[in-house]
Amino acid sequence: MAETETIVEFKVPILLYHHVRGEKSTSRYQVALPDFKLQMEALHEMGYQTIPLSQFLNALDNGSPLPDNAIIITFDDGHLSVYENAFPIMNSFGFTGVFYIVANRIHDIPDFVNVTNLQEMMGAGWEIGSHSYTHSDLTLNHALAYQEIARSKVDLEKALQTEVQTFAYPFGAFDTFLGRKVQEYGYQAGMGLGTSQNHTRDMQYYLNRIEIYGDFSLSDFKQIFIDS
Repeated sequence: MAETETIVEFKVPILLYHHVRGEKSTSRYQVALPDFKLQMEALHEMGYQTIPLSQFLNALDNGSPLPDNAIIITFDDGHLSVYENAFPIMNSFGFTGVFYIVANRIHDIPDFVNVTNLQEMMGAGWEIGSHSYTHSDLTLNHALAYQEIARSKVDLEKALQTEVQTFAYPFGAFDTFLGRKVQEYGYQAGMGLGTSQNHTRDMQYYLNRIEIYGDFSLSDFKQIFIDS
C-alpha cells in the first residue's frame, strides 16, 4: 500500500498594501502614513518578524521550519509612496517586504518607482516580484499570458539583475490556465487574495494575501491576528 503524503501547513500571515501616503486615507487602496506607522509598530510589539518570501517557499517545498511569528508584507503596483514612506518606516523596525512591480512602469514613470529605487530596496533585503507587464485582467484574455507573465519576468530580471521568483495576479484575478502558465514560465509561486493565514504546497500558485484597507482602524488591523 502506498504511503499517504503528509500535508504540511504553515501559518504565516501575508499582508497586501498598495499606496502608503497622506495623513488620511481617501480610498481602500491608500493606507495613510500615520496608520501605517501604527500598524508596523503593532506588528513589532506583537513579536512578528518578516521573512523572505524565498524562505517561505522553501519551507512549503520541503517542510523546513520557519521562525515563530513569521510574517510577509507585500506591496502591489510599484507606487513611489512605498519607496518614500513604507520602506523607511519598515526599515526602522527591521522589516523587509516584497514589492510587486508592473514591468512597463519602471523607467521613470511619474509616481512609480524606478530601477534606482528598487536597487536600493533590494540592497536592504527586499524582494521583487512581477505584477504583470501592463496590469491587465488576464482572465479576460488568455492570449496576453505570454506578454504579461513571461515577458514581465524577463524584463524585470534584466533591468534589476535579480531573480524574479513570484507573480502577483492583477486584481487577484485567477483561473487554472493562468496558474499553469505562471508555473510554466518559471515562477515559484503566484500571489492572490484571501483571508486565511494558513498555507500548504497545493496553494503555491494562489497564495492568500490579506489586503489592508485604507479605512482600517488600528483595532481592525490587530483583529486580523487575534481572529486567526
